[in-house]
Amino acid sequence: MGSKKKKKDATYQAAVSGAKGAIRILLYVLLICVLIFVGKTAYSFGYLIFYQEPEAHTQADGQDVTVIVHEDDSVYDVGETLQEKGLIERPVIFWAQEKLSDYRGKIKPGTYLLNTHETVDEMLAILSGKNTEGQPSQEEESSSSSDAEDSESGEESAS
Repeated sequence: MGSKKKKKDATYQAAVSGAKGAIRILLYVLLICVLIFVGKTAYSFGYLIFYQEPEAHTQADGQDVTVIVHEDDSVYDVGETLQEKGLIERPVIFWAQEKLSDYRGKIKPGTYLLNTHETVDEMLAILSGKNTEGQPSQEEESSSSSDAEDSESGEESAS
């Protein structure tokens, strides 16, 4: 009887050993699949951050869009606004691009005129006040300052 029990124990040990080996192989396959998924996701995220393509592919397709940035808006809030206006695809990508750019922390509140043909770097230059060409706030300031000068010179000539 003792030899039958030893034979059953040996068979049981072989089955357990085989099952452990199969489970180990499945875990390795699962780990490889997870690593591939994470790598692919990281690559796609990095690609979107560093490869800047405007929403409109040609200048003729571009549309001017007015964007208002409020004093208490975070970078992500600005990104959501740009997404709503059709200027970017994903606010989190805009947030990462802003953090990695020369314009980090430099977005200023105001009203801006952006175009769907502009890249994120071009938009950040405008939103940070570095590129103010054609922006409403600059035109308003220059027209209001020239109006003030005209009114001052009119008062002087009246005296």
